[in-house]
Amino acid sequence: MKLESNDRRVRLSFIVVDGQGVPAASIDFGPKLTVIHGASDTGKSHIFELLEYALGLRQKIEVPPEGDRYQYVLLGLETAVEGQITLVRDLSGGKIGLFPGHVRQLPTEPAPEYLKPNHTSNDPRSVSRLLLSELGLDEQYVRRNQNNVLRMLEFRDVFRLAAVDEQKIIAKRSPIEFGQHQDRPVESAIFRLLIQAEDDSGLVEIPKVAALKEAAQNKVAVLDQLISRLEVQLEGVPNREELLDQEARLNETISGATQSLEQVSARRDQVVAERSAIRRREHEATGRLGEISTLHARFSLLLAQYESDLSRLDLLRQAGGVFQPRDGSRCPFCGADSHHQSWNHGENSDTRNMQSAADAEATKIEILRADLLGALSEMIEERGVLADAASDLDRRADGLSEAIAVLDRRISAPAKDLHAAIGVQSDVRKKLDLMDQLEQLLALREQVANIERPKTDSKVPIRASDLLEFDSVAADVLRSWRFSESDVEVRYSTEDRDIEVGRRSRTGRGKGVRSILHALFNVALAEYCAIRNVPHPGFVILDSPVVSYRHPGEAAPTGEDETVLLSVVDAFYAYLQGNFAGQAIVFENKSPVSPLPPGAVEYFFRGKGQAGGREGFYPERPRAD
Repeated sequence: MKLESNDRRVRLSFIVVDGQGVPAASIDFGPKLTVIHGASDTGKSHIFELLEYALGLRQKIEVPPEGDRYQYVLLGLETAVEGQITLVRDLSGGKIGLFPGHVRQLPTEPAPEYLKPNHTSNDPRSVSRLLLSELGLDEQYVRRNQNNVLRMLEFRDVFRLAAVDEQKIIAKRSPIEFGQHQDRPVESAIFRLLIQAEDDSGLVEIPKVAALKEAAQNKVAVLDQLISRLEVQLEGVPNREELLDQEARLNETISGATQSLEQVSARRDQVVAERSAIRRREHEATGRLGEISTLHARFSLLLAQYESDLSRLDLLRQAGGVFQPRDGSRCPFCGADSHHQSWNHGENSDTRNMQSAADAEATKIEILRADLLGALSEMIEERGVLADAASDLDRRADGLSEAIAVLDRRISAPAKDLHAAIGVQSDVRKKLDLMDQLEQLLALREQVANIERPKTDSKVPIRASDLLEFDSVAADVLRSWRFSESDVEVRYSTEDRDIEVGRRSRTGRGKGVRSILHALFNVALAEYCAIRNVPHPGFVILDSPVVSYRHPGEAAPTGEDETVLLSVVDAFYAYLQGNFAGQAIVFENKSPVSPLPPGAVEYFFRGKGQAGGREGFYPERPRAD
């Protein structure tokens, strides 16, 4: 059946968890980008699970201790047909109440209608069919298996292509996968439904016929070859129990060595900090010594000036006797004869005045000189104390440097042993993986040998023209994220059922790149459906799309540690807020380094015992006495 074009989407408005006597825990989702980030174990993944539970995608929900006494989860939605609605579900299970409008508080009255949480083909009033009807996807059918057995599309099918949790986003598996190998047809059929806008209702189920013995025997022969090769590789290898025991002991050894290294490293950091503090004190003492030396030199010059002044005043006092007039002699000042002189022999004579002034000035200088000598003495004493302190601090810092060198040697030796233990652990894990492969092949051989009916190819064909358009949309999105300076080719591989970037599969990249490319798949699919005006939930929910990144100038790691640049992260958030056609909700353990774009809604969960922000999803409550 060809789907009719529509622009119906569902928007998530808020989620509230409420109960009697406790403050409500709530999150309001923005119309574009909402980022919820912070410490681990603060409720971010719990919010993801609550969304699934409120939408009927989980049978039960595990509530953390912080959620004690909470009773209901309320999910506000905006839809095209029903308008604003609120889904309310008891945390202990049961049906889902449907309330018109937005209800943000604990309901006091029964809901006007209750919906079944699980998808029911013969009941349109299950929550799954209600949401599918809102999207224009109700009563669509997809193949269940390779024999073209059909089943009705469920809301969880399209939700999986719009929402991804933190385990799946970095997993080395296709972003359309949700089950085992036998589920590959239905997985591809669901993806094809959105890409090609056609369901599988026109398929004819393959009738049951007798088993094709020859085909089964050929498959068994191939499996026998693979099994034989694995058995050769496992010759002489201890049994599984011994390997598991060895792995457990290695894990214990590695854990103990890691803990020991962490303790020594912590002690080293402490000693380094102590040495830095001592060096700062030494620098302060040395600086004060310099100041005292400068002041001492200046005060010494002033003392010399005082000594010079006192010498000159003493000369003036001695000169007063020379100029004292004698009887019958000429005046020593003006040269007048004695009979022309009229001397006043009282206290106002010029000679006596000069001597008194000199004595007074000398007395003041003597007082200043005494004060200056005291200050110089104190400076000399302080300089000695500071010199001793600086020398002592230097010795202590040198001692700490030797302690740091000892700690460095204590770190270096165990690190080599730890590396060797990790290598042995990796070899043991490879052998266990080979055993797992052998068991799987043996089980598959038994299954193939018992085939009793022909099956179609598990691959579901999708029109090449539609896939090319999807590839183009994905490439445009990736360019806007500045993933690469060059024009990178993006392609959906029908063989791997995953996207390839620059002819490299997503599953072959490091976990940092795998996560953001998984986000690319989800976002590009939503954009593609918006451009084609075909059904899609209209939102994406991404848990940890940026698990790791590197700053500009840092060396690019390879292998499993491969990351993306911080500039890609910034462009990723800017795109979701400014250019994305739908609604994006992002959960991250790492807080964004750069500020989020204007208009984005942000929640920071700081965790217990930390300052600033919100402790977690559930409000802090005072402890009971």
